[in-house]
Formats: sequence, structure tokens, C-alpha cells
Amino acid sequence: MSAKSAKDSAYDAAQVQDLAHEVLRHKQLYYAGKPAISDAQFDQLEEKLRALSPEHPVLSMVGGEDGNSGVKVRHDVPMLSLAKTYDKDELLAWAGSEPVMGTLKVDGVSLSLNYDEEGRLVCAKTRGNGQVGEDVTRTARWIADVLPRLATAGRKAEIRGELYCTEASFGRISEEFVALGLERPTSPRNIIAGLLGRKTHVELARHFNFFAFNLVGADAAFGLATEAEAMAWLGDRGFRLPSPRLLTDAAAIDGYLAHVKTLADEGEVQLDGAVFSYDRLARHRELGNTSHHPRYKMSFKWAGETAVTTIEGLDWFTSRLGIVTPVAVVQPVFLSGASITNVTLHNAAHVKNHNLKKGDRIEIIRSGEVIPKFLQVVEAAAGGYVWPKACDSCRTELVFDDVRLKCPNVAACPAQQLGGILNWIRAAGIDDLSDKRLVPLMDAGLVKTMPDLYRLKEADFLVIPQTKEKMAAKLYANIQKSRALPLVSFLNGLGIEGAGASTWEKLLDRFAGLAALRAASQAEIADVHGFAETSAEQIAGGLAARSALIDELLAVGVVPAFTAMAHDDGTLPLSGRTVVITGSLSRPRSEVEKAIKAAGGKTAGSVSGTTYAVVTDDPTSNSSKMKKARELGVLTWSEDDLWAAISGKV
Repeated sequence: MSAKSAKDSAYDAAQVQDLAHEVLRHKQLYYAGKPAISDAQFDQLEEKLRALSPEHPVLSMVGGEDGNSGVKVRHDVPMLSLAKTYDKDELLAWAGSEPVMGTLKVDGVSLSLNYDEEGRLVCAKTRGNGQVGEDVTRTARWIADVLPRLATAGRKAEIRGELYCTEASFGRISEEFVALGLERPTSPRNIIAGLLGRKTHVELARHFNFFAFNLVGADAAFGLATEAEAMAWLGDRGFRLPSPRLLTDAAAIDGYLAHVKTLADEGEVQLDGAVFSYDRLARHRELGNTSHHPRYKMSFKWAGETAVTTIEGLDWFTSRLGIVTPVAVVQPVFLSGASITNVTLHNAAHVKNHNLKKGDRIEIIRSGEVIPKFLQVVEAAAGGYVWPKACDSCRTELVFDDVRLKCPNVAACPAQQLGGILNWIRAAGIDDLSDKRLVPLMDAGLVKTMPDLYRLKEADFLVIPQTKEKMAAKLYANIQKSRALPLVSFLNGLGIEGAGASTWEKLLDRFAGLAALRAASQAEIADVHGFAETSAEQIAGGLAARSALIDELLAVGVVPAFTAMAHDDGTLPLSGRTVVITGSLSRPRSEVEKAIKAAGGKTAGSVSGTTYAVVTDDPTSNSSKMKKARELGVLTWSEDDLWAAISGKV
């Protein structure tokens, strides 16, 4: 070996050693809940080490050593990390033509829940280093989402998922920490890791939530064939799920990423991307694992750049729903190809929890074209946070709902009126009518509500500065074209909180038309598979509150068009019958639900007085659905019974 090559070799070894030390140090900090660098910066460190030493043992370590002296427990099946990508094309190439299950990637702490043959929770353990975790059963029992019992049909079960803390819960737990004389926590994720390592005050874990995303051995132990069936199994037993969605092509994956990005921007649950898994469990067995990650899963994250800047002031803006949102005005900083001067702060609770104010030095992140977001306070200024007392748009006194400041002046707040009409304009597809053109119409008293748009005459548009007859005629014609629009667009334009286009599509699959949907009760909406009580309440209440508005839109000539999926004349095998599915089936659930609908039936996510039959693989199960079915005297069908009914033999 030449002197030069020996020198190069020694340099490479030293570089590998330094990189390995840095990677291990940052893993330990991350799993202790005290990350010192961003995820993107950590990924770059790992890639550098992998390029120099692909088999280095540090790369296969999932985390550092557990940060406390609790009882160590070995994982029967290692809790591995995930392969990740920041490139959508790479994600699509990995997915190929396989159906994949998409779930949220929650920025929390992984947890394994172990149940015995009688369905009792016997051990909850952290991921630890991937091979050995820490027994945190005592703490986990305080968490409502961690079910103490579940129906396992006489089999042991291991459920893995993510512990997380919402912004609202973080605010409550921070106040309790201060009242107990403890140091105020710095972030939702840090408080989870910190509390799991404590021997005292474990009852504070009651503020946490848990998403279940994996039933270990779903195929071998429970006879399930797909991720979709495993998710249904978890949901049927009462676990909270991370917005799972079966995706069959590139367009569906792209749409799901847009959905995740919207949820991430809302800020209530800290998300750092999405996780995708091949749906077929047989494919999982074929591909297996590396020492670091399963080959059948891929996480997608938006690459982001971070910077530190100073808050120069806080602005508060009232939205169309009356929510008053804080935005930090910061010293200009260059991120992801743009000069950043404003940073979203999510909601009032976020400002309170982090005591954000003028003069704070903060770290921010911008991922691609996403709105810049606050990460953490680097250096706090003296003093405390300040909230506005009144709406800047109408001077009405604001109210706080534990998370957000809201303006209650729904009927006459200019900001809410403007936002609501702009939302209708976007949903109805009215071209060229921007906020700059709408404001003069509102200032002139010509437009106060959505129906007023359809009362405008061509000459009315001339009040808009620099608008001539030709543009006035064009704006008028664009509004007239929007009189006929799809019912989904009509409903989306009403601006009901928590309801988007996909929400209305799913509801219209159950309630055929506007009249049927308006007549649906909260309980009937909650009965639709995938709708929780809260969202059902928002939708039913939102439709009721907008009843007069809907009537007025119809009266001015707006015609929402709806085409039912299929005509049922009442003679189909399952006409008028509602079926609930619980447990696993031999075919994908989506295929079975489609067959039920084709036979004239409806599917629901919970058992009620309108349920005709419950389909189950275990009629002796003590799941909540089966208990309710027995209580109400609802028919219990096997899968064979269901197919017999679909074919008209029952």
C-alpha cells in the first residue's frame, strides 16, 4: 500500500468513526425526546455514513439505549425503523402496480401493546433499541386509547402504534407540570418521551392519545390476508386509527399525500409525513426485512430546510369559520428558495403553550412549497404572550375553546362573510372573481351573502376599479354558468367545518340526494362507516345552521346535480337493509362492501336499531359491535350467509 493510499484509508476510517459517533449521539438524543437537529439533517448524516460504510452496525440500530432504569423487555419481533424517501417519483416506483395502504406518520413515540389469550393487556413496552424496550405498562394504563381488554378469540395479540400528544392536550399537561413545580415541557413529542421515563406523576399520561397501525402476525395468527383487513380488525375492536386509506394507483397516492399535508398544516397532531405498506400480507412475507427496516414499507417525508429568526410581531386573522389564527411576522430569512417573513403558529393554544411573543428567537421549517412553520423557541424574550381581546374585523369579543380563539359574530363579521363567499366561489368554479374584485362589490352593498352573487346585473360589476364593460360581461357570464353545479361542489361551497369533497362523496353514497342528506340525523350520519361522533355532529349541525342559506341558493336558481350510483326499485336482494361487518373476511372488505351496495344494501360502521345483520367470523366475540347486536337482537351472519343473501338465497 502506498503512503498516499494508507493516508486516505486512515482518513476514511477516522471519518467513519466520527460520523458513526454523530449518528449514534443524535439517535440517543432523538429517542430521549431532545432532538438537536432536524430530521432532514439527521438523514443526511446517515446517508454519508452509509456511503462510506454500508454495513456499519450503527445504521441498523433503531434507537439509543433507553433513557431510564426501568425493567427491560425483549421484543419477540424486532421493532424496526422505516425506509424513507423525500422523492415522490421514488415512492411511486417503489409502490409499482401493487395496492398500498397509506397511514399518517405521527411524530410521537412508538409503543407495543401485548394482550394474552383472554384479551387482557399484560405488557406495554417502548421500542427502545429495536430489540429490547422498556416496560411502561403502569403508565400506558392511564391512556384511554390503550384498551385494557379486547376480543382476541382466544389468541395472543400484539398491537403496535404511536403515542402522541395533541396541541390542546399539550396545553393542559403543561399547566399541570407548572402547578406540580416541574419544568414546563418544550414540545408535545418531548413530553411523551419524558413522561414514559418517569416513575412519578404517570397519571399525566391520561392526556396522551394512541394510534394503532400494526397487528403483529395478522396473517399467521388471525388469518387475515391484507393490511386493509388488519386495519378493520383494529378499528372494530375500538382502536383509534391513523387515517388509513387503501390506494390503488399513483393518482390515489398523490391525493393521499395532499390529504396528509392538509392535516399537517392544521397542526393539532404533529405529523412528519406518511407511511405506505403493500396491502397484501403475503407480499410482506415474500420481501422480508433488512436489519434496519421492512422492505414492504416506505415512509414519505417532505424535505425541509430550517433556520433561526426573530419574531417581530404577531398578527391575528379571522377566517371564514370565525377562527382567529396567529401568524408570526419574523425577520426575513431565506428558506427553500424564498424569502420568509411570515410563519404560521396554528392556533391560540400554540401561542400560549410556547409563550410566543415579540423578540423570541425561534427555529422555523419550510418543506418544499408548504407554508413555513414554527418548530421551537431557541431563545425566549422577557415577558409573556398576548392575545387579542376582540375580532380585528368586527370588534366582537373573542371566545376561547381551549384550542382556538373564535369570533362568535357569524352573521355580521366581514371577515367571515368574505371568507365564506370566496369559499363558495372556489367550490362553484366561478372564474376571474378574486378577493380583490369581490371586496368592492361587498363595500358597495351589492354582495353580503352567496345568493347575492346570483342577483348581480352586468352593470353592477363596473363598481370594481379598472373594470370595463367587457370584463363586467365576462364576470356576469361566469356566475351564470355556476348556477348548475355538481351536488358535491354545492355542499363543499357551504363551508361546513370538517367536511371536504371526499366527505360529501361518501355521505352521498349513503344518502341519495340533497333532500335525503338534509333529513339525515346526527346518529344516521355517525352510522356511516368512517364517521366519528364529532364529525357527524359538525356535519348535521352545519347543515341545520345553513338550512335557510341552502333554501335561498335554490330560490335564486342554483341547481345542484346529483346522479345516484344505481337505481334500486326495492326488488334487489338487500334493498333497504343495513349490514355491519366486523372481524376478518376471505375477500377484501372494499370488494364485499361494493357487493352489498350492488345488491341494494347499505354498510355501516356501528350497530344500531336500523341494522339488519352483522357479518362476523366469530359469533361468540365480545367486541362492542357483537355485544350491541345481541342486545338489539340483530341477525348474526357468517360470510357464507352474507353471500347467500347477496345472491338472493336468504
